[in-house]
Amino acid sequence: MAPRVVTYYGQPLRSICPFCGATFAKFPSGLQRLLQRFHTRKLSFTVFFRLLIIAIGFAVIGYLSSWEFLPRSLGRFAIFGTIIFAPLALAELIFQCVEIIAAKFSHQSNHYWAAIVLLTIFIANQVQEATAYLVMFFIVMLIRWLISGLAQFRESSHETHFNN
Repeated sequence: MAPRVVTYYGQPLRSICPFCGATFAKFPSGLQRLLQRFHTRKLSFTVFFRLLIIAIGFAVIGYLSSWEFLPRSLGRFAIFGTIIFAPLALAELIFQCVEIIAAKFSHQSNHYWAAIVLLTIFIANQVQEATAYLVMFFIVMLIRWLISGLAQFRESSHETHFNN
């Protein structure tokens, strides 16, 4: 079989079987290729452990500052670092758990994320006071996506240079 390529304004979209019309392969756009390289579906807790170590380091600095082993100004810096990196580590843990559950059941994780968003919308409608916390949760998830994506992008760019 020689597949036929379907194009849209000169850009290949997918290749199909000329006999039955089934899709053989899909060709992502330039933005989709960038995002796929930026965020792979590789399951790994390394970013979580790095964020956790950073959060614990800030907490230890804050603890030592409260006992006056370190300057007080350093303690204020440590509080902000802990407040920033602890939720990011928790968001990374939640993300990896959802992805691993989806992989264990051989499901697409998009369905799980859609269910989480639907549940969040339902909770926000029922409990008005929780809306700000839910918005903060999704902002932290977006920041987590950016940080882990940058880490994976950096690792994938090193791998491609060494493999070629």
